[in-house]
Amino acid sequence: MTFKSINNDSGMSEVMGVILITAIVVVASGIVYTMVTGYELEQPVIANIDIESVNLSNQEVVLVHRGGDSFDVSEISIIISVNGATLKNNLIDLPVTGTPYGFSHALGGVLWGTPTNQSHDNIWDPDDTGDFNIAKSNNTILNSGDLLKVTIYHRPSETIITSPEHRV
Repeated sequence: MTFKSINNDSGMSEVMGVILITAIVVVASGIVYTMVTGYELEQPVIANIDIESVNLSNQEVVLVHRGGDSFDVSEISIIISVNGATLKNNLIDLPVTGTPYGFSHALGGVLWGTPTNQSHDNIWDPDDTGDFNIAKSNNTILNSGDLLKVTIYHRPSETIITSPEHRV
């Protein structure tokens, strides 16, 4: 009895190729789906914060939320510049307990209550005010005619909420 050996695998390799490519596509689709649905984009805060007043005698700056989204002050940083020069110390980690270096207090009103915000909830809502005093340790004193700029940066979305300017 004679056996003939047939070495023709071409039909099998085409089927295996289709199965392998299908498996790769299914696994890659699953990975992409997991990455896309697992990543949540932080929405930027849209709010109108304005400099309501500046008191030169005690270096107090009062900010007011004129409208837009409410937001948690623990998610923002406040960068202050006078005549184009950014202060050495800024309000980076809010809410501040005690007195931050360079400021007599940090965002009073929003954090400690005003007539419009008695809840002390650290949420800056429309019509709420926030104030801070620039201390002498910042080596900058506001004078009449100075241009004050307050930039409010939302850390989670990495966006600037607003940058109002005020001629003192």
